[in-house]
Amino acid sequence: MSKQVQILLSRPLTVNLGTDEHGRAITVKLQAGLQSVEQEVAENWFVKAHCQELTQEDVENGELQKQVEQLQGDLKILQEQSDEATKTIEKLKGDVQEKDKEISDLKIQLAKAQAPESKPKEAPKAKEQPKEA
Repeated sequence: MSKQVQILLSRPLTVNLGTDEHGRAITVKLQAGLQSVEQEVAENWFVKAHCQELTQEDVENGELQKQVEQLQGDLKILQEQSDEATKTIEKLKGDVQEKDKEISDLKIQLAKAQAPESKPKEAPKAKEQPKEA
């Protein structure tokens, strides 16, 4: 594998690099903009004809663009995780409210069960005192 180099293309290209040992054409499709390609591709006359001068600023911009794309991907993943977490939180809040209602109802039932009977109890009968004769 040959060394990777960076090139700056003014437009998309399809480059014919000849044929392989089986006689099949070797072609490479390149997009416009900053590209990392093998040295052999960068030195192709057709590629050179469509390359712009590569400045340090272009290299830095290309690296920054890759970082931006990576961060955008990370942001999308984090946003999806956040959305899922929000759904889970809302579901759990609903579950807690249901359990709170159930606990409240059970406390009321318990209080009713523990409350003294509201029926008046009969007064204990006084012992009959022996009658004096």
